[in-house]
This record gives sequence, C-alpha cells and structure tokens, in this order.
Amino acid sequence: MDHVDEEIEIPNYFLCPISLEIMEDPVTAVTGITYDRQSIVQWLEKVPSCPVTKQPLHLDSDLTPNHTLRRLVQHWCVENAMRGIVEIPTPRAPPGKLNVVDEIKNLKKFGVEALGREDTLKKLEVLAMEGERNRRMMCEAGVHRSLILFIVKCTREEEEEGQRRIKEQLDESLRLLHLIGVPLNDARALLIDNDKILESLTLILHQQDFINKAYTIVLLRNLTGNASSHIVERFDAEVFKGIIGFLKEVVSSFSLTNPSVTATSQPSSSNVRSKLDRSLVIKRGVTAALMILLETSSWSRNRTVLVDLGAVSQLIELEISYSGEKRTTELVLGILSRLCCCADGRAEMLAHGGGIAIVTKRVLWVSTAADDRALSILSTLSKFSPENAVVEEMVCVGTVEKLRSFLRVDCGLGLKEKAKEILRDHFDEWKKFPCIDIPLLTKLLNS
Repeated sequence: MDHVDEEIEIPNYFLCPISLEIMEDPVTAVTGITYDRQSIVQWLEKVPSCPVTKQPLHLDSDLTPNHTLRRLVQHWCVENAMRGIVEIPTPRAPPGKLNVVDEIKNLKKFGVEALGREDTLKKLEVLAMEGERNRRMMCEAGVHRSLILFIVKCTREEEEEGQRRIKEQLDESLRLLHLIGVPLNDARALLIDNDKILESLTLILHQQDFINKAYTIVLLRNLTGNASSHIVERFDAEVFKGIIGFLKEVVSSFSLTNPSVTATSQPSSSNVRSKLDRSLVIKRGVTAALMILLETSSWSRNRTVLVDLGAVSQLIELEISYSGEKRTTELVLGILSRLCCCADGRAEMLAHGGGIAIVTKRVLWVSTAADDRALSILSTLSKFSPENAVVEEMVCVGTVEKLRSFLRVDCGLGLKEKAKEILRDHFDEWKKFPCIDIPLLTKLLNS
C-alpha cells in the first residue's frame, strides 16, 4: 500500500505483526493471532512457528479468514480515501488447502477413474504448482500412486485401441507426477505390487513426445533408485534402447549456447505446461538417464546390451555437447569406464574419433571424481588395446602431455600412480615421438 500522511492515525489492530502494514487479507492462525495472509504464509515457509507466541505452527495449519476485521479495515479505508488511503478490494478465496483436500477426497472416493474426468488433472496441477505444501499433501494422500496406475491404464488403452484420445491425459499425468514426485519409501513397493509399471514406462520411452520421455526417465529413476538389485539388473533391453534414444535426441536438439528443444518436441495446448522450465526438465531427464545407466552397468549382461545399442558413441557425443556440466561429465565418465571393461566397449570407444580426445580433455578440468574415472578409461585402453594407432592417438590428442601435467600438480597419490602406470606401460613407444620431453618424463616418473 502507499504510504499515508503522518497525521492519519492507523488503528494498531489493523497492522500485521509481521509486515507492520495494513492487513489486506487478515487471517487468524490457530494460535489466536491475526496476520496478513501473504505475510504469515511467507513466514511459515521459512520458520514453522507463530511469530508472536513462538508456538509451533506449520505451513499447512488452518488460517481462518477474519472477515469482521477485513470489513472494518475496508470501511476505514473508504472513510479516509480523500486523505490518500488506498481502498482495499475484497480478496479472493485462496485455492489452497481446502481445494487440495476436496480434490484428494474426490480421488479417494472415485479412485483412478476420477483422474479421467474432465479438468481433474488440470485442477490438481494448478494446486501442485502453487507451493510445496500442496505437493506434500498430495504425496501424503497417495496421489502419486493413483497417477502411476492411471498412466498404466492410459498406455494400455493406447496400445490396445490405437487411439490418441487420451494423449492429453497421459501428458497431464506425467507432468503432475513430475511436480509432486514419488516418496522414496514408496517406490520399491510400487514396482513389486504392479509389474505393468515398467512395461508402461517403456512404451512411453518409445513414443514421440520428447518432454514426456524426460518425465518418464525421471520417474523411472525415482522408482528404481531404492529398488532391489534384481529389478535393476534385469532391465529389458527396450528400456535401455529408449533411454539411449532419449540421449540421442538431446544431443541433436540442444545447442550449447542456447539450450532449447527443436523439432523433436511436441507443442502442447496446456497453459500450465508453459510455466515449467523445459530446459530444466530435460536436464533432469539427462541426469536421471545417466544415473540409471551408471547403476545398471555394474552387471556384465547390461554392459553388453548397452554397447550393442550404441551407448558408447552416444555418451561421447553427449559429453561433447554438454561441455561444462560437472555432474554430467562425472556420470558419463563413470559409465564409459564400466563399458570399457568389455572388449566391445573398448572397440567402440576407440572407433569414435573423439573418444580419447574428450576423455583427455576432462582430466584436470572438472573434479577429482572425473579425474579418477578418466584415468581409469585411459588405463584400460592403454593396457588392453595397446596398438600402435592407440599410442599414437594418445600423443596426438595430448594425453601424454596431460598425464605428465598430472604428475606435477597436487592431487591424490592413487591418481598419480594411475597416471604413472599408463606412462610407464608405453614409455618405449613415447620415446619415438620428438614432441615428448623424455628427460622430463623420466624425472617425473622417478620422483
């Protein structure tokens, strides 16, 4: 509100104890103290206690509108309008807790079928985007479970009927589920209780909607992050194919200087969807995809499947495209180090013209974790693929120079020993190249 002249005396009970401004939408907390709604909500988002009484007061506590006080404030403002006081309009009823409760009750009463009704998903999405309190209430009420079951229903109907009539509902369900998330303690039970979930998510990964693939991969990661090992170990090859296909689309549709989805993304008529940061959603999808690949590549069966599906090449291309993303680099190098444990993986790594070069570039550039994984890759390649062409490529792309630099910086003893081992294994070959300072290299290896 505008500042008023000093000679105007404002009744103290018109002022919010937090903002010390005239209350536009006075509400009374369960502690008996009245605040302006906006002020107390912002306060409770940071401090879960009553500002005046210091009693515990959570964000989802009841805030009762004080209509009598609001009318007194409005009447006083009208009477003093000629003196510069701005009139206060009647606030709209906030679409907060009561609406969330109503929608949850409706969902519990009618089950998954309620999500198929017109506007139900849209209402839930609007409420979820209003704040963390609403999203937490939805999770506590099991809305995520209903959404997952509805997604299974949608994908099966699309497959069986071959129709697009429920495409919009599927989009909305995935988007809402991405907003509210899946509690970790519930994820494992969901997969055990319903073996159709993985099948449905796999179907979505092979559909055309790029953003839906990102939502699905994040969901898949949430569901499997706390799952038993036998579920992750025995992922169907189609799951890996869908994830690698998503990464391929990311590489082709993202620009480093202006990350934006191009022709691979589908336009949406939803106004709410435009509020979501699409680049952030895709970035989360990439991170989730890489975490899934890192975890599943612990098993030799999965490594073979991933290599056969072209994962090595796509990961190298992704790293080139995502230059500067620390977490992405660490994950990519971690996966590549595991895939290089098999002969076919090493062959794919060497067949890519930028494989050794991009790994070399990341040494001493990202983090200690990235250094460790990059050196593991270079060590494996030099040990099990010691062909002259490989040794020569390491010289040409600067691998030897980077390893030599590694010995001169302050880093862990284990990492230095890895670098020394690579340099010692091919010391006789390095001597043949005039660009290598052999006396200095010898001194560093003996230090």
